[in-house]
Amino acid sequence: MPKAVGTLMLRIHYKVMAVLNAIGTAWVGGITLLICSDILGRALFSFPIIGVPEIVKVSVVAIVWLQMAHTLKIGGHLRSDVILGRLSRRGRAIMNLIAYALGAVIFGLLVFSGWPTMILAWEMGEFEGELPVRVPTYPLRSIVLLGAGLTSLQFLLLAAEVIGGMLARSAEERR
Repeated sequence: MPKAVGTLMLRIHYKVMAVLNAIGTAWVGGITLLICSDILGRALFSFPIIGVPEIVKVSVVAIVWLQMAHTLKIGGHLRSDVILGRLSRRGRAIMNLIAYALGAVIFGLLVFSGWPTMILAWEMGEFEGELPVRVPTYPLRSIVLLGAGLTSLQFLLLAAEVIGGMLARSAEERR
């Protein structure tokens, strides 16, 4: 693959992650307003907004998956460096490579195993909750798989970065 195509694909990947992250952030703001409105409606007027628990339950899952890959890209996930801090540079690189490879496989398997269920959910019009509020969950299944796929790809990019760093250090050491 020509370098220009790879660079373009990488930019598209990062742009998609940034857009999904922004959507997730806006969604958090919307859910915050909805919850506050529901609380005020309950407290001041004894009139809650119907369906808020169902909407929030589905929204939290969607928000997590919209922001998962971007959070990985910026190094925002929780991480304990107790073991990594005691390893050599090469040891840390190897441990990171193993972790990134496992992450890519696990999130890739999530996409692979969830695909048939997502298709079925769209075909049957899957919903959460009972009347009067039924929240569609089939888009949520798509968001989960999109987030998992982008996260798997981001793990692969991180693994490639580690490999590139290891190869560059090996070349320097040979000089």
